[in-house]
Amino acid sequence: MFKSINEERKTFSRKVVEHVRELIASGQLKPGDKLPPERELAEMMNVSRPTIREAFKILSAMGFLRIRQGQGVFVADQSERLDNLASFLFMETDTIHELFEVRKMIETESAARAAQRGTPEFLEQIYRFTCDCYNRVVVHPQFATDEEREKFLSDSDQQFHLMVAEAAGNEVVVRIMTNMIDLLRLSRMRSMKIPGRVEQSLQEHMAIAEALKAKNARLARARMTNHLTGVEKALLKELEDRSKGG
Repeated sequence: MFKSINEERKTFSRKVVEHVRELIASGQLKPGDKLPPERELAEMMNVSRPTIREAFKILSAMGFLRIRQGQGVFVADQSERLDNLASFLFMETDTIHELFEVRKMIETESAARAAQRGTPEFLEQIYRFTCDCYNRVVVHPQFATDEEREKFLSDSDQQFHLMVAEAAGNEVVVRIMTNMIDLLRLSRMRSMKIPGRVEQSLQEHMAIAEALKAKNARLARARMTNHLTGVEKALLKELEDRSKGG
């Protein structure tokens, strides 16, 4: 069942994670099943014990496994897995790159199409919305608690990107963006905690909105690219700094 892991671009622990997930998805490992001991599994998969230990931590964080001290490692119920998936996606640098690669594929072109296809009324609405967000957060802050501020920032960021997708006039893009919301939620929450990133993102949103209002497709595309690249770099730096500190 458990196969030897060969070296590829991905880390050994990530390969182990993917293999165990495949075994669970195929039904070869079922909820409640106990995995072999760490040493035995390392020998079976031809990797080190620290690699198995790291893979167990990742799979546990995802909700696929439950580690019970003194008892062993067990396959978790499916209902326990879903809430932790988005968190797992931001545990590795490769996945941040891949997520933002997808965002750039979709959202930069959506911004250009929004400038071309969006009605003047709707593009004006996007512009007013971004200005209002900036004023409420930066110019005249009006939040009683940090939690209230974070919720507003998360909701408004989500709404801005969905509005741009809607202005592009492609229902498939809107559906894709809607389905990506859970994956983007953690990136928003993390980026909001990076000093200066909230203000920077709001300014970038306004710059995009200005290009949309001017119906300048080239500028809208460039500014959306700049925005997504900036957030990606900030997240990667935050991940690197945290890794060095921990």
